[in-house]
Amino acid sequence: MTEHGVSHRGWTDALLTAAVRDGGDPAAVEELYHRHADAVSAYARTCCRDPHTAEDLASEAFTRTVQAVRDGKGPADAWRPYLLAVVRHTAAQWADRARQVDLTPEFGEWLRGTPEVRSGESGESTVVRAEDGGLVATAFRSLPERWRAVLWHAVVEEEPAAKVGALLGLTPSGVTSLTARAREGLREAYLVAHAEQGAASEECRRCSGRLAAAVRRSRRPRRDVRLERHLEECGRCRRAVRELTDLNQRLRSVLPAAVLLFGGPAYVKARATAATAAGPAVGGGVTGVKAGVLAAGTVAVLLGGWAWWPDGGGEPERPAPAVSAAPSSAPAPRASTAPPPPPTPSVTASPSPSSSPSAPAVSAGARPAALGGPSTLRFVSTGGCMEIPGGAARSGVRPVEAGCDGTAAQQWRLAEPFAGDRSRVQVLNEATGMCLARSGGTEDHAPVDQQPCDAGQAGQLWNLWADSATGEAALRDADGTRYLGLVEWARADKAQAHSPATGTTRYYYGSASMRFRFEPRLLGE
Repeated sequence: MTEHGVSHRGWTDALLTAAVRDGGDPAAVEELYHRHADAVSAYARTCCRDPHTAEDLASEAFTRTVQAVRDGKGPADAWRPYLLAVVRHTAAQWADRARQVDLTPEFGEWLRGTPEVRSGESGESTVVRAEDGGLVATAFRSLPERWRAVLWHAVVEEEPAAKVGALLGLTPSGVTSLTARAREGLREAYLVAHAEQGAASEECRRCSGRLAAAVRRSRRPRRDVRLERHLEECGRCRRAVRELTDLNQRLRSVLPAAVLLFGGPAYVKARATAATAAGPAVGGGVTGVKAGVLAAGTVAVLLGGWAWWPDGGGEPERPAPAVSAAPSSAPAPRASTAPPPPPTPSVTASPSPSSSPSAPAVSAGARPAALGGPSTLRFVSTGGCMEIPGGAARSGVRPVEAGCDGTAAQQWRLAEPFAGDRSRVQVLNEATGMCLARSGGTEDHAPVDQQPCDAGQAGQLWNLWADSATGEAALRDADGTRYLGLVEWARADKAQAHSPATGTTRYYYGSASMRFRFEPRLLGE
């Protein structure tokens, strides 16, 4: 990730945090996102009913965290556990409002299973109370951030020492040494929390210092009669012995359960599966980021502009990210003091072609019947039009941004290959009669080109989001995670010189370079 030619890949999380806090560096935010997005998305999926809602939850958690950093709060080294905690807090807030239907039954049952919720306390208050009541979590939060970070990355997620070292600015041997110190520090912090907890008796406090010694010499027991007598009478200290033993022997399972409160085992399993599928990491940074969306709202927070939610209906129950003054190239804000409502989607689902009971798809090479049009597709950020250069009717030609001239190469039609199902449309060029096709790449800026129209090719089926009232639309892949737009979206949003190339990228909320203005006839209106 670069900004003004400066690479951020070799920076530690602490340096990236400083860049965000001091100057709101969007490239630093992007690098932080790439390092932590998979993990945040994996945890969000344990809380949500479907991937799209999980995408929304993960994005909001990242936005809130970046805003906290800009306000002088938030994490410096320990981004991962902080982000996951924000996911859980945000989900608990949704449970108190209109979004509880978007959460998994398991998350709701976890919240409802506490005496506080049964007595009427809010879900968010329940989470705070549960955090405060756990000794392991209390001990973990009391550690220095670097210790928390190394325990989470090296022990819970079992990342290679070289990878963890890149996050913290350490050599692999330094990571090993720091991990050992952090483990011991966690045990000591646990004993302090145990002794200081309000329910502790004077005898508990006197015995607290001997609990760790008893656990350490468990393989070579030496009798401590006073401690044994106390443990026979005190269930609280017996629990402490068990937890200290677990901290020694099963920290990888104990820590996420204590810190996350909900979904710890599922999260660890998901991360282990993803690590196996991705294979070894290359270099010091996180590679192979396969899932999730780019930090929802983060670019709106840092660069200005409005956050745009790709879900149907408004979001009045969720606080909107704070925004700075919009750049000159951004669309003018509406008169309302609240963010504008999201575009009303013309579709709500993306069933697979094979499951559609509709009419058969158009055969390969045939020009499909259009919904309406033709219409130009103007990038909201720049006012430039997407075109096929020269109207060249060859397979593999990539669309680009160009000054609008109204020629056929800049005119587009939408086709509905499955009758009555606008969740899957083809996008065909008026000059060439060919359809836009995604490459299938999961990386940012994956190429898009034109191919003979064939609705049997999944890469030619686009999920359309459109708002007839504002004349804005977006085109995304079937998974709903990657949007068609300008490759150098950040520069375009800030009216800076940028490449005309287009591609599919994870959606940066607030980026006007991944939205188009269209004419009503595009939708057949």
